[in-house]
Amino acid sequence: MITIPVDLGPRSYHVLIGSAVLETLGGVLRAQGFKQTDAFLITNAQVGAHYFAPARAALEGAGFKRIVRHEIPASEEGKNWEEFSKACASLLEHFPDAGSIPLVFLLGGGVVGDLGGFAAAVFRRGVPFIQIPTTLLAAVDSSVGGKVAVNFGGVKNIMGVFNQPRLVFCDLALLKSLSPREIRSGASEVIKYGAVCSRALFEQLEDGALEKLLALDAETLTDVVAQCVRLKADIVQQDEFDKKGIRNVLNFGHTIGHALELSADYALTHGEAISIGMVAATRLALALGKCDQPFFDRLHSLLTRAGLPVQYPDTPGLFERVLRAMQLDKKFRDGKNLFVLPTGAGSWEQQTDVEWSLVHEAMRSVLSA
Repeated sequence: MITIPVDLGPRSYHVLIGSAVLETLGGVLRAQGFKQTDAFLITNAQVGAHYFAPARAALEGAGFKRIVRHEIPASEEGKNWEEFSKACASLLEHFPDAGSIPLVFLLGGGVVGDLGGFAAAVFRRGVPFIQIPTTLLAAVDSSVGGKVAVNFGGVKNIMGVFNQPRLVFCDLALLKSLSPREIRSGASEVIKYGAVCSRALFEQLEDGALEKLLALDAETLTDVVAQCVRLKADIVQQDEFDKKGIRNVLNFGHTIGHALELSADYALTHGEAISIGMVAATRLALALGKCDQPFFDRLHSLLTRAGLPVQYPDTPGLFERVLRAMQLDKKFRDGKNLFVLPTGAGSWEQQTDVEWSLVHEAMRSVLSA
């Protein structure tokens, strides 16, 4: 397995990337020094149907005595306070004794990882957890970095904490159960990394790696996932708690994208919304003279080749709902907006207090009549 360290002092951990390695999970945990014999595994019905049994067998083979399964909804709508409370209640029900601290496993995509990581953070003021991503999006992005949260009051990820996993165990064979739409959704985040973090990755995708990634070509998948994890690990190591502005780069496309995802009542997957958000942000960069038309065309072409949307059908009131949702963005401070703007392949800068008329133009450009 490829081992990528995330160096955060006492909160350091490894991201392990392999294929068809789920059966080795228990042995890997023991080799990494985990001593627990109780497990609390959060998943959803779809993922659990495929992978709970082999995960349980791997843990039992390593001496785990009690393995509790807790399911949450698979969709973003299920990443809410009610489901979070249910997960916490289940933890308390099954592990009421302070002497029995379970190792929490998050077997799923971003919803499972976000909600489960938050529950692990608050149960008994924090219990250790392991991320086992089963989507491309979670493998390259959400499973690494320690941002865990739930949606609340109509705002995405507004209730949450920073809580680093003890290990990320990424078995790329688990991605084979994904629908083509979910693979495309994950590819959106891969394109994001190339667009603002790595010119080499962007050009690699342009040169044919994108189609191989979408086909889950083993060599390409391993290489691209590892590149994205290394990029994110480097960013997180510099700005773990999102205080220096460095980590903002990961929000390219997310300011408008998150607002659209919410305002469209989750008709879009996260990656689809971010694709549209990247187009809008790059149009804004173009209007501000931060990037040139050829870069916009290259990004637009990659997203289109990936089968991702670059516009969303407008409906009465949608623009106003997106605008309201965007103004609740956590990056906005003192009434001033903040956008991550690409300046060319693999480079970026952030812009605050952008003239709202330009923001409106960029938003309308991705809402089709």
